[in-house]
Amino acid sequence: MSSKERMYLISFQEISKAISSTLSVREILNLVVRKVTEVMNLKGCTIRMVDPKTSTLELVASFGLSEKYLHKGRVDMDKSISEALSGRPVAIYDATTDPRIQYPLEAKEEGIATLVAIPILVKGKVIGVMRMLTAEPREFLMDEIDFAGAVAELGGQALINAEMYESKLKELEFLKGLQQVVKAINSSLEVQKVLSLMVKTATNALDIKAAAVRLLDEKRKQMALVAHFGLSDRYINKGPVETDQSITEAMTGKAVIMYDVASDPRANYPQAAAEEGIKSIISIPIALKGNVVGVLRLYTSEPRSFSEEEIMFMTSLAEQAALALENARMYQKLKQEHEELMSDLYRFSGFTRSI
Repeated sequence: MSSKERMYLISFQEISKAISSTLSVREILNLVVRKVTEVMNLKGCTIRMVDPKTSTLELVASFGLSEKYLHKGRVDMDKSISEALSGRPVAIYDATTDPRIQYPLEAKEEGIATLVAIPILVKGKVIGVMRMLTAEPREFLMDEIDFAGAVAELGGQALINAEMYESKLKELEFLKGLQQVVKAINSSLEVQKVLSLMVKTATNALDIKAAAVRLLDEKRKQMALVAHFGLSDRYINKGPVETDQSITEAMTGKAVIMYDVASDPRANYPQAAAEEGIKSIISIPIALKGNVVGVLRLYTSEPRSFSEEEIMFMTSLAEQAALALENARMYQKLKQEHEELMSDLYRFSGFTRSI
């Protein structure tokens, strides 16, 4: 085994050991870019992950490069990255003149000569790119490309481990949240108390900005705000929401997501939402015996798409809200029937005493 092969093996083992001993993706990816740079004698190395919403690449780890170069601007899916995203390594011998490079002048100022983009795969899908950069023009050997590809695959494995761990933590948080709400429903007939706990639980469990519940007031024919958490008084008092199309759609019985409130035509108060720091809103219908009687609304401070598990959790909370309302309705009905029965009994007793 040559000295270079021994270095590759030792570095690979170090990264593998790190993956098995920590779930910190940031820590592992920083180790990856540092080791690749040192072992392969590079100028620097970066890892960027694909943001599917914006078709840009988010920098998650880097080594050996200046802050000025790293933050030179938005990194789009340039040709070099597009080719790498097809699942194969891409080598660019001269990064200052190749038309596939998005920032050739910045590369020249940084002293970058050659660039190699290695795809990062998870379950056969490319989720990011590791870029290796040199200070001198360089042809990479196949064993170097193979080593870089194997290390990039380790980075992908670290992401899988972290996502699985975070998923389990979320499931546990959701379960605890539901248990708290169910316990509150079983121990109290105060709907306001249950709904206030619910919006707080939703906000914390989903790690969002705020949550609120609006119920249909049939007498006034409007949506009344009955519980909220995380919203300012200014936003709460911005005006009526009856004409908000997202709520109107939710009242038909389906979940409605406004990913970007600022540009969504269904939003009634986009300016107020912007001032409040709200970017996305999801409305979940609250149905009682097949009839939608209200809406659970959730607000995020960043544009956000919700996973299937998160929507299931929100739906479960909405179902618990309906249960709390039904319990309170049944209690009021039984209380009224009891009062009527006792009233009849008193009248009957008074009648029998008079004869």
